[in-house]
Amino acid sequence: MPTSQPSPLQQRLSAYADGEIVDQERHDLEALLVNDPQARTQQDQLKRGADVGRRIFDDLLKEPVPLELVRTIKNAPLPRRAVRLPQAPRPPLSFHPSGPQTLAACLIFFALGGGLGYMFATNPAGQTLASLSAPPAEKRDWLDDVIADYRLFGRQPRHMAEIGPDGKADILEWLTTNTGIGFRIPDLAQSGLTFAGARLVTAQGHPLGLLFYKRSDGDSDVVAIAFGSSSPDFGKPMEDIRSDTAVVSWSTALATYVVVGPSSAADLDDIAAKAAGLL
Repeated sequence: MPTSQPSPLQQRLSAYADGEIVDQERHDLEALLVNDPQARTQQDQLKRGADVGRRIFDDLLKEPVPLELVRTIKNAPLPRRAVRLPQAPRPPLSFHPSGPQTLAACLIFFALGGGLGYMFATNPAGQTLASLSAPPAEKRDWLDDVIADYRLFGRQPRHMAEIGPDGKADILEWLTTNTGIGFRIPDLAQSGLTFAGARLVTAQGHPLGLLFYKRSDGDSDVVAIAFGSSSPDFGKPMEDIRSDTAVVSWSTALATYVVVGPSSAADLDDIAAKAAGLL
């Protein structure tokens, strides 16, 4: 939207407020302000506008500088001084395609357009770039399923377990029946962990029991023990850190076990060793 240009009087009043006029002009404006109410009204409007602008600028100065901007400035490389080398004048380019060249270019563009149209036509209408770049399901590791269940339920304190810690007898019967694995609920009080209940989950279609433990010292961290029947799909015993989650797994002739916890837990190996002797 175009803005109107200031009138000559507004320009004079603005220069008067900034102290950029000579004495004679200043005396004339002061006399005008005494005798002309419209001039005084315009002067008041200019003062109010200047005050508003000053307050806005002061508020901007109080805003903290974003941390990313500070890091960018500190890490920016020093500018290099440009060195211009003498260059020979370039002859003007001219392109005058012949008839066969024009025909060939048209055929190439036609072929490219047809190929792109076929590609989009054969893809589902709702398919996005994200789905095209997503890894296929068969490449998903079984530990990804265990970690996903741990992250999902471990962050819901009130709904973490299907059966709470008071139902140990029900947990033993329920998980043994569904996993086919006889087990005991480890007492990990020496590791500062209190049993918090259990849940039945799956990893690559195999049923797994999931035992949850909370830190006794009030820490919000949750540690879980998953177990299920041994399967070639479950791979070899391993220790791994995936994003913010750490896992320690081992296998016996009948079962595979996994201890899952936050990657910051330095005692996860010790917890796994104690659990292995108690399960």
